[in-house]
Amino acid sequence: MKTSARQRIYCQQLTPQLVHKSLRATFPKKNDYAPSETGYTEELSELVHFGILCVKDLRLLLNKHRKKVLEIDRSPMDQWHQRMYSSEMGAEKFNDFIRRQYWFAYPGLLRLALELEFGEAYEAFADARDGV
Repeated sequence: MKTSARQRIYCQQLTPQLVHKSLRATFPKKNDYAPSETGYTEELSELVHFGILCVKDLRLLLNKHRKKVLEIDRSPMDQWHQRMYSSEMGAEKFNDFIRRQYWFAYPGLLRLALELEFGEAYEAFADARDGV
């Protein structure tokens, strides 16, 4: 039985490059402003930890939570966070983010999707990863 090119791609084991490619295919390009510090290897290890092993698994996860993740990304920020981020990154850059209604880069959007999918299990994992 012959498989299509799309099926072959969907069955590929995830690599850091395929994680980035899937994020780029799912989310707006404006969110691709801060590449992962680890080249998506850290994000890949998180995906593998939660059983997301191939391109199809990742695409299903991202598409399932896409609307909610983007809604969170566009939601207003409280005053405390506005002051903190404005002082960290500069008022001009911060105001551009607010004006264009986005906040999270691709790694953040991916982690939001993982949190929406796996809930408390992902929160516990993230706390352990961050040493909280």
